[in-house]
Amino acid sequence: MRIFLLFLASILITKYTLAQNEFAGGFTRSDSVLLNEIKRETDPLKIRNLAINLILLSDDKAPLPLMEEAKQIDLLADQKKDTYLKTFAMSMYGQAYRLAGDFTKALQYHYKAIELAKSLKDNSMIGYTLNQSGHIFKDREDVEKSVEIYKESINYSKGADVEVFRFYPYMNLGFVYLNAGNADSAKFYSEKAEEMLRGIMAKETPERKAIMERSLYVYVLSNLGGAYSLMKDKSNADVWYRSAQKIIDLYRGAQTRYFQFYYFNLAKHYKRFNLIDSSLYAAKEAINTVAGTPVGYLASGPAKMLSDYYEKTDADSAVKYLKIFLQGNEVMNSTRVTQQLQMMAVEDEQRTADIEAAAKQSRQRIILYSLIAGLLSVVFFAFYMLRANRIRQRINRELSEQKTQLEHAIGELKSTQAQLVHAEKMASLGELTAGIAHEIQNPLNFVNNFSDVNQELIDELKEELQKGDLREASAIADNLKENESKINLHGKRADGIVKSMLQHSRGSAGLKEPTDVNKLVDEYIRLAFHGYRAKVKDFNVDLDINLDPLAGSAPMVRQDIGRVILNLLNNAFYTVMERAGKANTDFKPKVSVTTKRESNAVMIEIADNGSGIPDDKLAKIFQPFFTTKPTGEGTGLGLSLSYDIITKGHGGSLTCDTKPNEYTKFTITLPSHAS
Repeated sequence: MRIFLLFLASILITKYTLAQNEFAGGFTRSDSVLLNEIKRETDPLKIRNLAINLILLSDDKAPLPLMEEAKQIDLLADQKKDTYLKTFAMSMYGQAYRLAGDFTKALQYHYKAIELAKSLKDNSMIGYTLNQSGHIFKDREDVEKSVEIYKESINYSKGADVEVFRFYPYMNLGFVYLNAGNADSAKFYSEKAEEMLRGIMAKETPERKAIMERSLYVYVLSNLGGAYSLMKDKSNADVWYRSAQKIIDLYRGAQTRYFQFYYFNLAKHYKRFNLIDSSLYAAKEAINTVAGTPVGYLASGPAKMLSDYYEKTDADSAVKYLKIFLQGNEVMNSTRVTQQLQMMAVEDEQRTADIEAAAKQSRQRIILYSLIAGLLSVVFFAFYMLRANRIRQRINRELSEQKTQLEHAIGELKSTQAQLVHAEKMASLGELTAGIAHEIQNPLNFVNNFSDVNQELIDELKEELQKGDLREASAIADNLKENESKINLHGKRADGIVKSMLQHSRGSAGLKEPTDVNKLVDEYIRLAFHGYRAKVKDFNVDLDINLDPLAGSAPMVRQDIGRVILNLLNNAFYTVMERAGKANTDFKPKVSVTTKRESNAVMIEIADNGSGIPDDKLAKIFQPFFTTKPTGEGTGLGLSLSYDIITKGHGGSLTCDTKPNEYTKFTITLPSHAS
């Protein structure tokens, strides 16, 4: 069976290679020249540059020529012990298998290439190998994964020294976003790619410029036209499509899959604007461009478009293009099977050569070393297995014990963390209660005072009634009524404060409700101020409150946001008092609170002129259990819980701006509408 497959593969290779060499994907004279130069060169840097030049000529190669080229570079890499060449070889193997449809094997080679590139610590190579691996997920229409890989490639390639490697991921992102229907992103990356590629081609040799122009540049221009077409901007779309058409007219004799991409894209553009005749023409051109080539199966897409159109108007044409569509699918599958058979034959040939070389070397040494090596191997193996078995048993016992201890420690840690979080919430409630106790005293004092006054007025009212002075009695009655309204007002104020305290103590049900931002901030400023004053007797601070009348309301869990404001204000009071204790008499503690509305968000800023936060600690302030306060004065959970409430609970942001010994400002940003 194996002999039959190899025989079949050899026939297919002969036939298919001839077709591929007629197509734009075959070997050129420049390929052979560069390979010979690499073979003669000894300088590693020059070898790397020559290999890069060879890569630039491979953009439009078919699978089998790519496989053969990768094989030659791999052989040179082993001979020269050159990791750069090895990296290029692995990447080219991956590209060959990808074009042949064997994504699993392609990914294996691409991962090898990425690993080698990272061992070289060469950002150009890392960016290039990542970009090549992204094609697999692009072909499979995995938008999220391909975008992630191409953007990672951009990050590595930013400072790279090979311009075209910086260009590749921008071009590919433009194509991915175009197919995903994301016009803005497609336009952004395609414009960037077009600008970069123009700069690259301006420096290239005429031969390489021609290759780039008729393949990559046509591709980028087509993507730009598609992006504007999706944006319903026909005028700009037509400009980019005409630019691509001029290049295609210039290289009318060349056959390349990039021309097919352009015409198919153009057909979709005309269909989008209901220009049916132009759309049909472009779809037919897309078919003609690849007809009779190894990538003729690409005609299936435009053929399906034409078949669908003619279905209701021209049965014969509908059947004709349906046949092309079905043939394209069948040819694509059989072509990929053919290519994979070719790959198998090449691999088998390589394995056979490797086995024969190894066997030859082995025969030369076997007579001298066979008996000694065999005896030593048996003795060593027995000793090694015995020792390894004992070590493995001991290690397994130790690992089992460590696992038990670690699980126990993790359980205790989780329990401790839960207790600390609860303690932090209780501490917040305690501080709030102290503020409420002080705050509620004011309305109660008013109630008591006006009640005393009313008793005196009632006595006066009786006296006037006995005298018969109804006019004076009526005036006293008016005073009583006015006082009663004030008692009612302050009674409701006290009732509201108690309800707020009860609501805060019960915790939240997680339901967001429209809440007046200024009213909430004003209430918690007073609660925080009075609570801190109850705790620190000599506490005094200049409060600067600027509440934007246009701040309006925002959806929120009221008591959760109140807890955040209370925590930030307590931190501000603490730091200004701490600095006041260290500074001279000229220092005046100040805390400012500001609200404002910006676009679709409401912002609450809490700033102080305290000690500030050192730069080495700023990055850690939102981490659980990290605190800048002395041991015993803080749990390190306040800012962590606040950050989670704002970001995870409300979809907002909590940021910090600080300068040591000058100021600290925390900014809460909340969406002003429900998400």
